Amino acid sequence: MTQGHPSAFPAPGQPHVPGRQPPTNAYPAGPPGPYPGGPGQPGFGPYPQQPPPPTGPKSRRGLWIGVGAGVLALTLCAGTAVGVIVGLRDRGADDAAPKAAAAGANGVTVTQQELDDLLGRHSKALTDKDLTAYLAPFDPTSKELVASQTNLFKNLGKLPLSVSEYRTVAQQGRTSDSFGRGVTFQLDVSFVHQFDGYDLTPVAEWYRWTVVRESRDAPIKVTAVTGAPAALGSSKTVYHPGPWDKWRDIHVERTAHTLVITDARMATEAKRYAPVAEAAVRDDFAAWQAGGVTGNTPKGFVISLVKGKKDLGSLYRINKEKTTESGVSIGMVSTEAKQKNIDIGGSRIVIDVADRSFFAPGDKRGPREIFRHELAHSLVATLQDADNLDLFDGIENWIVEGFAEYMSHRGEPLSASRRTAQARTLVRSGGWNGQLPSNFDWAVPENHVSFHYWLGHVAMNYLAEKHGEPKLFRFVAARYQGATAERACQEVLGVPLTEFQAGWSAYVRGQAS
Repeated sequence: MTQGHPSAFPAPGQPHVPGRQPPTNAYPAGPPGPYPGGPGQPGFGPYPQQPPPPTGPKSRRGLWIGVGAGVLALTLCAGTAVGVIVGLRDRGADDAAPKAAAAGANGVTVTQQELDDLLGRHSKALTDKDLTAYLAPFDPTSKELVASQTNLFKNLGKLPLSVSEYRTVAQQGRTSDSFGRGVTFQLDVSFVHQFDGYDLTPVAEWYRWTVVRESRDAPIKVTAVTGAPAALGSSKTVYHPGPWDKWRDIHVERTAHTLVITDARMATEAKRYAPVAEAAVRDDFAAWQAGGVTGNTPKGFVISLVKGKKDLGSLYRINKEKTTESGVSIGMVSTEAKQKNIDIGGSRIVIDVADRSFFAPGDKRGPREIFRHELAHSLVATLQDADNLDLFDGIENWIVEGFAEYMSHRGEPLSASRRTAQARTLVRSGGWNGQLPSNFDWAVPENHVSFHYWLGHVAMNYLAEKHGEPKLFRFVAARYQGATAERACQEVLGVPLTEFQAGWSAYVRGQAS
């Protein structure tokens, strides 16, 4: 799932560019004010988060995309998806025996056992750090393919992986030819991996391999590798490309609670911002743990830094839409959801350090704000219970984004938010209906998405002031774990949602007076 941050109010003299919700949890840039710059780019709220098919909600959109992708991934990984069944239909019981007999006589075939064995050897080669064995499946005449897989092998060797193996997801095309002709088909392969000390469970990135056997006795060769296409969501691929695929050489920077992975050419930025990210983690952890909420939460976070929207929209996903956010938190669907009762096994945070909304020269607050925001999304992502969430609407954006905004500004007055000044002006002018924004309203660019972020922020402030911060965290956790907003409000706050909304509305007007 992904969550993105919508654009902020336009800078003076600039046209309004409404924020759009990216897949995952994305954070839109805020309006000018306490921070220099302030382009209307989403990127500060929840940054997109995505599960397979990778996706991520910008506010909330990234979230449901991620969950939907996650459910699909869970289904596919279990081997029961329609796509898998269709892909393997030529091996059905009705015609399996005749085909096997013909192929055995003079045909060309690739068996499932052969593919399983190939992936087993490929996994072992990665674990054993045996480059020659790792490259064995790939067509040696394709210099570009061999070079890219060599780079991938070297990059993966720099990562603290406690799990790293390749598994079959699905296949498309004929794996057998009775007339002795060669076969070419596509094999979707999941790279199942777990970052030691960061992911709660293994998660998966999906590749599409083009597999060829030219004749009966010829070896199996992989002639091309791409990202597996996503059937649903805002990404064209399923959690692909990872940093290890995207960059020829990666740099890895570790702190107590963060793993920062960047292009090797950005090693300086990784060293500069890793301590900022670590401080943000400690801030968010301290607040959450003091709140006494129990549940599956990460012990650390995997973060990548990029420069520019092109790279932001093409890491752990390939965006179908224009990338406008400043950062994103992508929820990774667990490959062991049923065994461990955890739907989201971990998150991947990507932040654009070239975005002047948060990384203007001399601005020390901006980086802290965006890191806190995206980390807040990732902190609660693993609490999600897909069985109890509405995959078509998801959790209310005012809760998802409001919580992240609250955490990014925790300990500061509301006036510290760059959104406050213009939000107050909008309320005073009568341009607000006094209601919490629905997810439908949130999805319409013309509906002042940055203002909606502020309304969510104020909702969390009101909740904390009236009921105490521990209950704020319990309310958010309950909603992520599957309780409706109405039920969470009644059970945690002791009041119906309508009463909460009425009190919050009056509070908003008071803040704008």
